[in-house]
Amino acid sequence: MGPAKKCVLENFPVTNYLPGSHGQTIEKLWRDFFSLYKLMRSKDELADATINKFEIDAQNWVSTFCQPTLKKATGEIIQEGIYQRQDVTPYMHVLACHIPAFMRSLKSEGLKLRYFSSSSLEKKNHQHVRLFFGKTTMGGGKTQQSPVKEIQKYENRQIYFLIHNIPNSYSEKFIEIDTQK
Repeated sequence: MGPAKKCVLENFPVTNYLPGSHGQTIEKLWRDFFSLYKLMRSKDELADATINKFEIDAQNWVSTFCQPTLKKATGEIIQEGIYQRQDVTPYMHVLACHIPAFMRSLKSEGLKLRYFSSSSLEKKNHQHVRLFFGKTTMGGGKTQQSPVKEIQKYENRQIYFLIHNIPNSYSEKFIEIDTQK
């Protein structure tokens, strides 16, 4: 996460734009996320109790993120919801359900979560999306194969070309013939 995003998470005054308890709840939600983020990126070795607290806090954060609006039968709002359940992303699932286990496993090896990044996975996903939407696989393509299988075949061909030093592109070459002799 870049410094600008960190600054926004840490300092953005949500309550200036959403007054009242709803704005305070949203502001606290994102401050709590920033605290979780800082703990994941910590340079210090984390105690087991700290990791256990992180796990509980992360699960509570996801629950708070998708807390529903509660109304009385009269329509009076008892608790205003924040976001919808369908807004929970796979990253949030990983945060609450898998990161604590990763932290424990890495700790046992003398490593920290901050040493790792998902940028290579993000790049691979970007390449797959670009390939899917930029080629004939979009809309079913010319074959009955799934787009995932076509992408895998494409990548296998690229690896084969690389290993066997076969160019995977070509350029036109023109030969000039002198016919005046």
